This record gives sequence, C-alpha cells and structure tokens, in this order.
Amino acid sequence: MKTFNILSCLLAVVVMGFSACDKKEEPTTYGTMDLTFDNRVGEDEVQLVSDSDTAFVYTNAMGQVFNLTKLGYYISRVELKTTDGKVYADEVTTGPMDEDVKGFYHVQEDKINTQIVTIANVPSGQYNEVTFTLGVEAEYVQQGATGGVLDPANGGWLWNWDAGYIGWAMEGRSPSSPKAAGPNNADNSVKLHIGGWKDIAGNSMMVNNVKRITLTFPSSVEVADDLSPRAHIHMDVLKAIDGHHMMDFSTTNGVHNPAAGVDVAHNLEGAFEVHHVHQ
Repeated sequence: MKTFNILSCLLAVVVMGFSACDKKEEPTTYGTMDLTFDNRVGEDEVQLVSDSDTAFVYTNAMGQVFNLTKLGYYISRVELKTTDGKVYADEVTTGPMDEDVKGFYHVQEDKINTQIVTIANVPSGQYNEVTFTLGVEAEYVQQGATGGVLDPANGGWLWNWDAGYIGWAMEGRSPSSPKAAGPNNADNSVKLHIGGWKDIAGNSMMVNNVKRITLTFPSSVEVADDLSPRAHIHMDVLKAIDGHHMMDFSTTNGVHNPAAGVDVAHNLEGAFEVHHVHQ
C-alpha cells in the first residue's frame, strides 16, 4: 500500500510537471497611441494671421483684444501609464544626425503634420494617463550640434546653450501693447518666448522653466496590435496668459529670456487637458 501511495505521488508530480511545461506565457504584443494637440483660445480654434492683420478676435481676462501670428511648443519624454500602474516610456535619444534624435516633438500651429504625435511600440494594455515634458531638458541635449527638430538650422527654437530652447512661444499683436514697429517687431507686437532649462548660480536671468505635466484621460483606452487609440489634448492660450499670473499686454509684451518667462511657465502647467479620447 505504501508502495502504491509513493508511485501515485510520483505520478502526480510528473503530471504536474508536464502541465507546468504546457503553460506558456502569452507573448507581449505592441501597438501605437496618438496624441493630438489642438490649440485653443478658450472655446475658439486658433486662427493665425499675418503681422499686418488688424482684426483682433481674441480677448484676455483684462479685456485686452489680441490676435495670433505664431504658436508652438516642444513636447518630449512622453510616458503612458496603464490602469494597473505600469509605465511605458517613449524612447528619448539625441545626437548630431537627424536619425539620432528621438522622443522630441515640435508642435507648431502652422504645420498641421506636427500636431499629431504618434507613440510607437506601446505594450498592449489599458491606458488612462499621459505624462510629458513641456520644453527640452538639459540632460537630454548635448552641447553643440543637435539634429532633427532640435537643429536650429532645421527650424529648432534654440536661444543659446545657457538659455536653452524656447519650450513654448506665442506671438501676435494687441492694441494694448505699446511696442513700436522695428526690425523684428510689428506695431503693437506681443511676443512671449518661454524657455530656460537650468538654474545657473549667480545668474538671475537663467532659470529652469521646463515643466513636467501629467494628464488623466476621461476614460481608459486599449492599445493592441490592432487598436491604436488617440488622446485629444487641448492647449488653451487663455490659461497660459490668464492663469495664476495674469498677463497685461501693456507691460508684458516682450518675453525673451528665461527669468522673464517664469510667470507664464507657471501658468502653462494648467494650460493642457485631455479633452476626449478615441478608441
């Protein structure tokens, strides 16, 4: 009887071993997710005009009318978070050649093809959150020549090595601005260039205005090899200029160094939202 019990136990172990071998983990599959950046002025779509246009169709919180001639920003280091807390990080690399630069996106209102950011090789799963950097962080860009969308020769918005890149820019005109026409300005111009990627001790002009922004989706979306969802993200100009710090175009109409852009940079933390998602 004891021999029978021992043999039975051995047989059970062998069967369990074969069963364990038969169980194979499903291979991870991958898909893509699109982030569509839709620039707004409150409830209105952004409409860029020429420097000579005298139609001022937007109004800020101070009752000052204005228009827009340029609008754009850098998005980088994108991360997607699943409903169970796993994080997928978009690849980020830099270098002198165009093909070396990955994970940096230059969203520009006048270039519609830049407004859809496709994140590839996303592991299949349910996602409900996106985090990205607004601007370009110092540690991701080497000093000297950088290719792709970071290349000044290719339209990259670089001030200089100390000041870094212009992470967000808005240009237009307002009758409230006292700026006179000049070599680089139209009458009544408003130019807000927000940059600065590092604090420099002893230099009050050099501050870090790069922001890390996290947005929650109104509902989760599924990524799979045959499912490519889209998150529709609004960037509201009014929240950028009327947020924690209200911009007065009569006094704030030309921001061209990091320290001068601190207030707008603070506002920009609340200027983005995921308006809706498409599965």
